[in-house]
Formats: sequence, C-alpha cells, structure tokens
Amino acid sequence: MPAIICKGRRLQYRLYATGRRKTMALRVNRDGGVEVRAPRFVAQAQVRRFIEKRAEWILEKQSYFKDLLQRYPPKEFKNGETFPVLGRNLRLRLERKLGVHEPICKPEGRRLKVIVNGLVGEELDRGMRGAIRDWYAALTERKARAIIRKHARALAVNPTHLKVVDQAKRWASCSKNGDIRCNWRLSMMPIPVLEYVVVHELCHLRTHDHSRRFWRILKSVLPDYEKRQEWLRQQGATLAEVLERWNDL
Repeated sequence: MPAIICKGRRLQYRLYATGRRKTMALRVNRDGGVEVRAPRFVAQAQVRRFIEKRAEWILEKQSYFKDLLQRYPPKEFKNGETFPVLGRNLRLRLERKLGVHEPICKPEGRRLKVIVNGLVGEELDRGMRGAIRDWYAALTERKARAIIRKHARALAVNPTHLKVVDQAKRWASCSKNGDIRCNWRLSMMPIPVLEYVVVHELCHLRTHDHSRRFWRILKSVLPDYEKRQEWLRQQGATLAEVLERWNDL
C-alpha cells in the first residue's frame, strides 16, 4: 500500500483509479484508513502531492475517530447495555425461555428484551445481534411508511418502493425511478430527525439536486428542518461510529 511521511508518521492510503472521475477526492474512514479516488490519467506523483497538502487534515481526522472510538466503544450484547430507540435509551435484558426456536426481540417498558432458548457463547451473540437488528429494521420500515403516508400527497410524489437496507455510509437514498432506501438504523434517532431524513428523500423525487428549489420544497413541509438537520450533523457521526461495526462485533 503506498504511503507518505508526515510529522514522523507513515500515512498509508488506498488508491482507486477510475475513468469516470475528473477530479481527485480524499476520504478518511472511521477506522482511520485513507482512500483516494482519482482519474486514471493522474500520475502517482500528482496523487502523492495531493495527499501531502492534506496530510495534517488527515492526521486530525484520524485522531478524531480514534478519540470517538475510545469514548463510544462498540456495543456489547449483554444485560444492561443501552441501545437508542427513537431518541431514548433502552437497556438490554436477556431472557431464556423453553420452546423459543429463534431469538425474539421486543421492547418492554424501558427495556429491550431478547428472548432465547439454549444459545450460549458466539451463537448467543449472533442470535441477539440478529434479533435486535431485525427488530430495528421492522421499526424503521413502520415509521418510514407512516411518514411517507403523511407527506407524499402534500409533496405530490408517489414513491415506487421503500426498502430498509444496511448502508454503511448513508442514512437514506432515493433513485430516479422512485425507490427510497432507508438505513435500518434510522429508528435509533429521535422521531423528528427520522422524519427529516425520510422527507429529505421524498423531496428528491421532486428535484434530485440540492438547489435552492430543493430547500424551499423541504422547508414548505418541515419549517424547522434546519434544527433537525443540525442534530444529524452533530450526533449522526457519533451514532454511525458506534453502530457501523455492528456486523463485526
């Protein structure tokens, strides 16, 4: 893997060259990895200069993500661990019950209960993780459908399909043919923020850019969208960092 030296540190980076790009782009992932995307015609020396100019910024981002990981370690699937649900935290409670064939997850008061039979060790972790994820996905779909029913008519749009998916880098997206894709983790957010994300995608069915017209349409439906957007900017990165490694735990 190619690398440069900055302040005595070796900065490795992964280069992706494609004929479709016209400019270079740099990304620091949450695990500290550095990615550069560049047109195929760009020389290696030019890529290195591009990175060297941004080396201090890269170090700052890597330090930020390292600190974030220390402050917000990965979730553990054990009694007492907290999981955000629609803006409030529920504590995990494991219950064993004979006759349960597949782990079941359901909220109960201030608890998020997972019912299993005889699972232990890694099988128990995988079973609990899968049950909680499936429950989040079902909740996200139910809330997203309700939001679409609430706002689609006012926006004069008609989404073709709603899909709840596992997206590591996006909270939601929409296609030109009317498909809306929502990250299953959306139901971890407060309902107003979840609503903002879904309505944002509905507005893209009117216009696929972020022009002034787009923001006018969004504000006509959610006059306080900037407040919800700010929550997402401030808290979304932290939430994504905590939960992005869900499948790796």
